Amino acid sequence: MIKRASLCWLISTLALAASAGADPLAEKINPPARLFPLSDVRLTDPNLLKIRELDHQYLLALDSERLLRNFRENVGIKTGIEPLLGHEAPNDSCRGHYTGHYLSACAMMVASTGDAKLKAKADAIVAELAKLQQPDGYLGALPETQFDNLEAGKKVGVPWYTEHKIMAGLLDMALYTGNQQALDVVQKIGDWVDARTKKLDHATMQRVLGTEFGGMGEIMANLAAVTGKESYLQVAKRFDHESVLKPAEAGEDKLAVHHANTMIPKFVSAAREYELTGDESYRKAATFFWQQVALHRSYATGGNSVREAFRTPPDVLSGTLEPCTQESCNTYNMLRLTEHLFAWNPSASYGDYYERALLNHILATPHPETGMPLYYLGLMPGQWKAVFEPNMTFWCCAGTGLENFTKLQRGIYFHGDGQIWVNLFFASEVDWKEKGVSIRQETKFPNEPGTTLHIQAKKPTAFKLNIRIPYWADGSSISVNGQPQQLPLNPGTFAMIDRTWNDGDQVSVRLPMRLHLQPMPDDPKIAAIMYGPVVLAGELGPVPKDQVQSRHYNASGLFNKNPYPDADQLALVGTSNKLEDWIEPIAGKLLTFKTKGVGRPSDFVLSPFYRLFDQRYNVYWKLEPNPQ
Repeated sequence: MIKRASLCWLISTLALAASAGADPLAEKINPPARLFPLSDVRLTDPNLLKIRELDHQYLLALDSERLLRNFRENVGIKTGIEPLLGHEAPNDSCRGHYTGHYLSACAMMVASTGDAKLKAKADAIVAELAKLQQPDGYLGALPETQFDNLEAGKKVGVPWYTEHKIMAGLLDMALYTGNQQALDVVQKIGDWVDARTKKLDHATMQRVLGTEFGGMGEIMANLAAVTGKESYLQVAKRFDHESVLKPAEAGEDKLAVHHANTMIPKFVSAAREYELTGDESYRKAATFFWQQVALHRSYATGGNSVREAFRTPPDVLSGTLEPCTQESCNTYNMLRLTEHLFAWNPSASYGDYYERALLNHILATPHPETGMPLYYLGLMPGQWKAVFEPNMTFWCCAGTGLENFTKLQRGIYFHGDGQIWVNLFFASEVDWKEKGVSIRQETKFPNEPGTTLHIQAKKPTAFKLNIRIPYWADGSSISVNGQPQQLPLNPGTFAMIDRTWNDGDQVSVRLPMRLHLQPMPDDPKIAAIMYGPVVLAGELGPVPKDQVQSRHYNASGLFNKNPYPDADQLALVGTSNKLEDWIEPIAGKLLTFKTKGVGRPSDFVLSPFYRLFDQRYNVYWKLEPNPQ
């Protein structure tokens, strides 16, 4: 039986701890850093709380009967219920996936807020799904014949991708909310997966893996960790796609033209398998893949991909600025992969990427009035953010978007043997139970260049406090109880304070922000403008309210019908390396600037991309010399 008090699991970075009739499967590695459980980190940042609450209300408002409709119809129960649209349409080959995302989002929201009403709603959905589970263990909104056809080499949709989402939602309900029925159901599905894949020879299974299958390896590994069943870990290994993993293990970049979000979960799975097996090949593959995507295939925002794929060799991005860049699912999964790598090696480079991608991509997607996310965060000059229409759009990025805003406290803090890492700078409080210590972070970051940490300790306690000094923060300083600390404060490292801490101790961290360019790796004459960690976008004028929502995942048709008239002329002319000479802050407007005599066809207001909505924008600028 799962006990709520035992749920000190840190999904994706340590063995999932739960009592389920057997001892959890022990990890083979002992990572120096671990995430805190969601319930041990409390957000106080008002902007993050607003985003989360919009998501919270949407979870409460969604019709459970619509979420269950396709599952019931799949077993012959005619409902007469209005179907969901997008990937949940009755004829779509992904139907059922969103219900899985919904359960994951509910589980994490309950862990974050303690909302009993939402828990009861999600528990009821789990109970209804349990009634629909087949005698062989299968549960889905797709006919089981989809798997037969896939194994036979016929063209089908993505049944394993969809099954992964359903299983992940059920396991999250078990782990975050203590729902024993959800664990029972997902174990039966796991047994079905085992039986289904065991009968396939190696060649057939590898051919099956040529069709997108989400994180099936990860979910089976997690299920092994929770239940202690080694057999599930063997099933996870069956989902190792060798033609993808082996080149990465060898340090070979074979990613060009591959569908990006098919690739990323394969390496999240590899990361989880490394933790449970200790097999170095998994670590090598996951680490190399992260480096190639985060450092060589990502934009200034931390997002990646063009029309869902890695379409170019590494470091070739200047010709890719179009409406369908940066699928949001990709960054959702890249952050999850980053959490694994940070746990193994708590390097500031992972923290820098996490901050960049969370602030400039994930937080750039929810509309401030509706909380609805979007699919592509496009980079075509003059386009705008077209977010999903509430209750009408249920594409994959709507599902990951639903989860993103339930766990915004994730990644702020990590802890290990006698140390804690402050990785992100958002107002929050972490309860470090094993030390009897809590740390309250007070800041208006990124609106202010620094943070203050307040230590609360039941008794004097020795531990190492690691504070990330971001790559962009030159001239940082740290003081403890008003006394400046003589520490190495190099950008792109962690500053460590090793001492015995007392209740009431206060750590002040100053992180100066500066204007800087983020040029394209293959063309330094095309660059984004940043202030500290914040990508600045040029404001190009408002768009009508009726054009800021879209039912389709691809809103490029909307942008192409309404092009920005001067898109080809957008440029910054005669700029210098000293950005302060041609960019100045606008008084009274936080993080807002304007160009001075260099903008073409005219000067521009520059404001944070993450908070720019209902407005045309430009992120990457052509830098041109003064005409002679």
